[in-house]
Amino acid sequence: MNLPVVHLLPNNDLEKFNYRHVKIGGILSGIELYVFAGQHGYYVLSPMLIATGHYMLVNKGIVKEKKEEKVKIEKVVADGTLYCDSNKSKNWFIKNDTASNTWFTLSTEEISNELGIKLEKCILWPNNFGSKLAIRPMKHLEYAITWFALSLTWLIMCVIYYRQNLNKA
Repeated sequence: MNLPVVHLLPNNDLEKFNYRHVKIGGILSGIELYVFAGQHGYYVLSPMLIATGHYMLVNKGIVKEKKEEKVKIEKVVADGTLYCDSNKSKNWFIKNDTASNTWFTLSTEEISNELGIKLEKCILWPNNFGSKLAIRPMKHLEYAITWFALSLTWLIMCVIYYRQNLNKA
């Protein structure tokens, strides 16, 4: 990821640049998809028409609540990291609520079918998308503390169980 920025050209295969920092130009559509991001709110993704004639999803950041206002179509140059493994997040238990524009799984194939457009398998997660929405880093400290506390509890229970059974033998 520390390699130099790649300026993508129309004939480039996007999957070749997976996990690379890229710059790509296109026309950002007025469609906004809201992908559930847990307690942080929703990731806002918009399809961007690129020079190949296909669309690519661009993450515009995180918002606390969904907005119903109309977004204008504009020509942009997006700068960020390209992730091309978005079809792996198929979940058999959680279904996307397309009627209310709430997505729980990030599947470009499913989004492509719903929107009726040809989407690339790659999604661009911008480092800085102009003055639009800022991506806030997710903090995993609470998660780590929870799992360490659970493992400590498990260890204590094992020691108590072992000591009780050792005295019986």
